[in-house]
Amino acid sequence: MPQTLVARVTCPNCRTQFQTPVEQVLDVRADPSAKERVINGLANVAICPQCRMGGPLDMPFFYHDPDEELALVYMPIGARQDDLQRQKAIGDLTRSVMDSLPTEERKAYLLQPQVFLSMENLVNKVLEVEGITPEMIEEQRAKANLLGRMVEAESDEALEALIQENDDAIDASFFQILTTNMEIVRAAGRSDEEQKLAALRGKLLELSSTGQTIKARAEVVAALREDPTREKLLELLVETSDEATRGVLIVFGRPLLDYVFFQQLTSRIEATTDGKEKKQLTALRKEILEIRDRMEDNARVALEERAGLLRDLMLSSDPENLARRRFAEFDQVFFTVLTTELQEAQETGDEETVKALQSVYELVLRLTEETLPPVVRLLNRLMAVEDEAEIDKLLEKNRPLVMPEFVAMLEQAQAGMQEDEDAPPEAAARLALVAAKAKALLG
Repeated sequence: MPQTLVARVTCPNCRTQFQTPVEQVLDVRADPSAKERVINGLANVAICPQCRMGGPLDMPFFYHDPDEELALVYMPIGARQDDLQRQKAIGDLTRSVMDSLPTEERKAYLLQPQVFLSMENLVNKVLEVEGITPEMIEEQRAKANLLGRMVEAESDEALEALIQENDDAIDASFFQILTTNMEIVRAAGRSDEEQKLAALRGKLLELSSTGQTIKARAEVVAALREDPTREKLLELLVETSDEATRGVLIVFGRPLLDYVFFQQLTSRIEATTDGKEKKQLTALRKEILEIRDRMEDNARVALEERAGLLRDLMLSSDPENLARRRFAEFDQVFFTVLTTELQEAQETGDEETVKALQSVYELVLRLTEETLPPVVRLLNRLMAVEDEAEIDKLLEKNRPLVMPEFVAMLEQAQAGMQEDEDAPPEAAARLALVAAKAKALLG
């Protein structure tokens, strides 16, 4: 059974029939974004190409989190199957997951997946495993519903009233929900929805209390970026009353926190005759030193851990299995350690180490690409092939993904390339060629 199939659906609004890709297996190790899509109700969502109305499809799927040994099947009542058909569908989904795994990972829990008739109960189970309480779930659901009401507000006046009435609920986690939704629709190439969410974020930054704090913090950081000097950093730290904003400034200004900076701060403390100001500046110096020292300790620990992971990958008899289990640790620090080690091995002529490090690098890149949405992976492959015949083959092979939204994403990327003076012109030309061929395939 394929992990993605093409379903023919009828729009409930305008009755237009169209085809849309449907995921049958959502494996969070192969695709970490799958968990966010399920939690936010964005798994197997279809958008009508005619009236643009969208919504979730009542299609069964298998949710698999191997790290938590979690096997869940969504088998909605709307699928209209009798008990025998449902059992067969569950068996087919289970077999598909088992066949995709190496032998040592085919464990007993996969043979007894928990079956859910409602998406709400399945999401609650996923969140429960994450340590999220029912109260936290209800709070997140209320915020998601509030976000939906804001998106659907009929006028600016109605939206502004919603923001004013729910100011206490519009906190950092609300903005995180909004950001997650923006990332998901951007990855899916739904530019209209992305623009609508971006406009909503602008309103929230302007009108909500948390939004105003976030906006002010961004403006302070922008001021430091425009003038990245010790004097400017000191001035901003002294003027900023918000502790969280000072913490952000210290993180961004870390390279400026040297002996000269602290000498300037100490001189300012000694020069003031105001007892209250002297006390505030002395407390600020202590705060900066504590945060800087904590950052240095964290950075040292992170470097040691990533160096150990790199060593383990080079020595492992099954590096891919190890890499999948520790995928979350492949951050910027890991790549810094990897590229540094690779450069040193190349300079010393250690060909064996160079080969081993390059193998790790290619493995991590491949696993990272697996986390991208299928349409983005397809786009990357289309940009990498050499001739038009290969483009045709890839498009035909991945025909379920070649939808109007995919063409829109190609055209948007092409427009961005053309506006970017530093972008190579051949990249924009390739995007135009791929878009034309995708359109032709759509007919």
